[in-house]
Amino acid sequence: MNGNKIYIYNIGYYSYEEIENVQLYHKKRFNKKEFENIITKATINLLKKHEIKKDKYITFQDILDSIIEELIKNFGFKKVKFTAEFNVFGWANILDEKDWKYDRNEQLNLLTKTIKFRNKNKKRKKR
Repeated sequence: MNGNKIYIYNIGYYSYEEIENVQLYHKKRFNKKEFENIITKATINLLKKHEIKKDKYITFQDILDSIIEELIKNFGFKKVKFTAEFNVFGWANILDEKDWKYDRNEQLNLLTKTIKFRNKNKKRKKR
């Protein structure tokens, strides 16, 4: 990213059960309408390349990865590289390390342990 100004864009989909977003950056600033037009052009390019007909059932979820590739390859976008991430299983109780124990990751377990440790220390100080 070489110290030059960049603009970050988010593209994704959502449903009742999941959500996926990808962050891209570009050296040019696009407003919402311009960005939407670029996504539309990339989608049309993709459908033409693969000769996908109008009567075929296709979802944005099906083609998101291909759209990302198209935006990178032909529209000058690049994927954002995160310095750090914090992603945990969202349904587990953050105060109970046994809740959803097989779905918890290291970050969530550390969060739970830290919260419990701090709560114990606060109770000791009050005595």
